[in-house]
Amino acid sequence: MRNRGFEGRIDRLAVERLARAAGLPTPVAERVAEVVVGTGLPDDRREEVFRELVTHFEDGLAAGRTPDQLLEAFGDGSAAGSMIKEAKRVVTPQSLGGSEPRGGWLERLVRDTRYAFRRLLARPAFAFTAVLSLALGIGANTAMFTLVNDVILRKPTLSHPEELVDLYRSSSSFAYNVFSEPDVADIRRNSTAFSGLATAKMSLIPFEVAGRVDRLAVELVSADYFGVLGLRPLRGRLFGEADAPAPGQGAVAVLSDRFWRRAFGADPGVIGQPIRLNGSSYVVTGVLPADYPGLLRAVPTDIFVPVMMLDQIDRTTGQLNDRDNSGTFATARLKPGVSLEQARVELDRVVRLFKDQQLDGWQEETVMTVLPKADVIIYPPIDNVLVPVAGMLMLVVGLVLVIACANLAGFLLARAVDRQKEIAVRLALGATRGQLVGQLLVETILLALIGGLLGAGLGRAALRLVLASDIPLPVAVDLALTVDWRVLGFSVLISVLAGVFFGLMPALQATRLDLAQVIRTENTGGGRKRWAVRSVLVGGQVAVSMVLLLVAGLFIRSLDAARKVDAGFGAAPAAVVWFGGPGNVAPDVMEVSRGRLVRAVGQLPGVVSVGLISNLHLNTLGNESREITVPGVEPPPGRTTFDVDRAAIDTGFVPAAGLRVVAGRNLVPTDSDTIWRAALVNEAFAAKFFPGRSAVGQRFWSGARQVEIVGVVNTAKIRSLGEEPRPFIYAPIEKGAGPTFLVARTTADPERLAADIVRKIRDVTPEMFLMQSRSLAAHIGAMSYPLRMGAAALLAFALVALLMASIGLYGAVSYAVSQRSREVGIRLSLGAAPSTVVRLLLVGGLRLVAGGAVVGLVLALIVGKLLEGLLFGIKAFDPVTLVMVPAILIGVAVLAAYLPARRAGKIDPIKALKAE
Repeated sequence: MRNRGFEGRIDRLAVERLARAAGLPTPVAERVAEVVVGTGLPDDRREEVFRELVTHFEDGLAAGRTPDQLLEAFGDGSAAGSMIKEAKRVVTPQSLGGSEPRGGWLERLVRDTRYAFRRLLARPAFAFTAVLSLALGIGANTAMFTLVNDVILRKPTLSHPEELVDLYRSSSSFAYNVFSEPDVADIRRNSTAFSGLATAKMSLIPFEVAGRVDRLAVELVSADYFGVLGLRPLRGRLFGEADAPAPGQGAVAVLSDRFWRRAFGADPGVIGQPIRLNGSSYVVTGVLPADYPGLLRAVPTDIFVPVMMLDQIDRTTGQLNDRDNSGTFATARLKPGVSLEQARVELDRVVRLFKDQQLDGWQEETVMTVLPKADVIIYPPIDNVLVPVAGMLMLVVGLVLVIACANLAGFLLARAVDRQKEIAVRLALGATRGQLVGQLLVETILLALIGGLLGAGLGRAALRLVLASDIPLPVAVDLALTVDWRVLGFSVLISVLAGVFFGLMPALQATRLDLAQVIRTENTGGGRKRWAVRSVLVGGQVAVSMVLLLVAGLFIRSLDAARKVDAGFGAAPAAVVWFGGPGNVAPDVMEVSRGRLVRAVGQLPGVVSVGLISNLHLNTLGNESREITVPGVEPPPGRTTFDVDRAAIDTGFVPAAGLRVVAGRNLVPTDSDTIWRAALVNEAFAAKFFPGRSAVGQRFWSGARQVEIVGVVNTAKIRSLGEEPRPFIYAPIEKGAGPTFLVARTTADPERLAADIVRKIRDVTPEMFLMQSRSLAAHIGAMSYPLRMGAAALLAFALVALLMASIGLYGAVSYAVSQRSREVGIRLSLGAAPSTVVRLLLVGGLRLVAGGAVVGLVLALIVGKLLEGLLFGIKAFDPVTLVMVPAILIGVAVLAAYLPARRAGKIDPIKALKAE
């Protein structure tokens, strides 16, 4: 029921009479009246304040405290009234303190959350700054974790995955070689450890739909592939042995869920219907579940077809029986009761059998490697780079979050000064310190959760923007970016932890007060302890910023080093187009079509020369190699042959790609028709196999074919920009319809020329299909793309960290200025020059920077040494980086500290002294 005394206009005497009527002693009633009237609130809200004050003083008297003790603890009533007026809020039992309300902790949490919302709305500038700072830190972490979750953590649903193992053929040169189809057939026949052995081989093919040709990732899989993995169809059925009994028999296909939805709109009617793949018709038998991406997670498979269709898909012949045609991945399921170690022993026996039979590719040093499939993310050599890089980036974004949270803690410490009166009154009225710390933590956690929600949205948007960019791969990188329980749990967890760990210290500092002193006086100083805490936070931010900036600097320097590497080809402007032809065209016809296309491209304006190569250097999708023997040169121990990279070229490729013939001659059209097959080799080949003598005229064996070296060209980069000189063979291109790279050297814009070549392909050879087109410079630059993306990401994170650290330093110096305004006023009134005051405060701020910078430099050198394996062309102790980065950091820090310090030099001494 409303207290009738609060109807109409009231004054101090009226409130005092009401308080005495409620049973309070006169001194206490006077103090209650002073507070209520001093709030300046409307009458209905004054009534709420009155009721709560009466309740809490009654509780104090009932607890045995005397009126004098209560008034001593309560302090100045006018100060309390001003505090309530400034807050412009309704005082409740929970906001003032007191015993636990009815309803328990949950009801209190709800009330504390409502109160926290009101506090944030009352100070929108603070809330916006804190939320944005946290959103940047939490958003970066959520985005990175989403990526890690999609690529590394999320596993497809397989039947009894603990029984599955991946097989690799290991040698001294490479530990994770994959197999040829005959290799797998031999393992199947001779091994008794497995209940099934499935294979998969990747290929890129054209796909025709609605008159448009698209490029698709296709897996050619064994007939028992789905059964071995334990996969079940989402729609239709999965093909098996009966669908592909022999080579060339098995024109059936299973679609991925992603491709089914993208190309057919999730139409169930596509089951049983034919689709055209590379000029041939395949019947769709089923659709796989969405959580199975295929062989490569980041580049999910679109279509699965039987490996019996390998020749038809790749437009070649005899691949199923070719031991030199590796590229087949093998996954086996252990028989019941067979352990991983027993399988390894069994495969050792099989490898010895292959060596005794002298099978091609099984040298004395060759062994079989068996890994649990659960331990393989994509492919072990990729995983060995992927996991450390992911760990590094998670550490980097974690450091960004630490800086954001340190800024939040600094904001809260500064705000605690303004809330001292409020907190003191609530403690005086009976609130426990634990209740107030809990209330303050609710506010901080609420800030963190709002920042986390905004950050999660920003992170996903940033990821989608990056994935939508022009990533230099022949197929699109497609990640689901699924927000599953791991991502949600991670976002909530880091938000709550950020709120608790970085809100607890300011909450404890804010509630450690001398109540009577704070309420009686107008002093709102923070004290030495609070300044010391802020100093530690700012020093930590500077240290973390130094680490991030130095690591980013190392990667930027690595990128610069990679750009300066001479690839050995492509120095002159050139366009490169990757194209192919349908498998149902005869080799002679394809030869004519390719010749017609080369002549047409050669007539385009600005074209200097045109050439073809079967597999262009620095192709990110793989390389060709052949086993050769060289008379008089012994192979490595345990081997009978040398494994050498090679490609097939026409006569125009060498000048078109910018290679130089350093000895002998270039290929000529008749080289492919001579008795002794001709080839070019590079200088690395000549130096390895014919040291001290000319390689021209020498011969080597490739299988049963003897090849004569007719010329030597300069050594180009084959697999990576950082490789040592690698021997290479250039053989004459053969007739056929295999995918081919066309290189056109030009005096014009190579990107425009690439577009013109695409139009020529459509006009002159419409039977051809396009795989990729770009400048040769862009093709070479793709090798540094991971380094470029890493440098860009690290630089972005480092700049954000530097910005937030600068804000923290600016706030710390501004806080120091506000706390030392009286000292500054005295110094200025005694004749000190403003520049002296500015220098004094500036030096204080830079002390924080110096300590943090030294610690950060030491940590950065340690981190740089750990990451040295990811750098290119430089070491962790790079002098340019070690000089430039600290200089930049110190320069920004000086500016951040100078601005508030300069403001101190403009303080009016009289006003400063009066204010104190």
